[in-house]
Amino acid sequence: MYKVETKAPGAKVLEDFPEGAEMPVVAKGPMRAGHQVRWAGACDNYASEFHHDEKEAKEKGLPGLLLSGPFMASYMLTEVTHWLGSGARVMSFWDRNTGPTMPHDMAYIHARIKRAWAEGGDGLVEVDCHIVNQDGRITTPGGLVARLPLRNATPAAGG
Repeated sequence: MYKVETKAPGAKVLEDFPEGAEMPVVAKGPMRAGHQVRWAGACDNYASEFHHDEKEAKEKGLPGLLLSGPFMASYMLTEVTHWLGSGARVMSFWDRNTGPTMPHDMAYIHARIKRAWAEGGDGLVEVDCHIVNQDGRITTPGGLVARLPLRNATPAAGG
């Protein structure tokens, strides 16, 4: 049986994230086929059999199972939003799958504040993020914009 550990991110504000601030690199892995299968089961995403059936993957000319791009993006988004804290609200997120992630690979998640600004009483950050494998190849570039509270913001009426 797996031991499940949950970590609630602390509250942070825009002023905690100056432009250029970097998230400590988060290592995930080695990746396992079971990670992919559990993720697929949780979101009912079994359409591409080469993500969970090794025979199917090899019949398609692949070296083996490929972990899905959305699965890897979910790891990245989770770690970046934890770094930004419990008050962060993701406004937009994008990612691209530019290289395969296979069972036994490592995934190193990086993030950096590209831009931080205040607008309309809210703090906003633009974050560049990506996943690098054990060979130093970026497999999942991405980015997001998130809203954060300001340190000395006055709470909205009724909120």
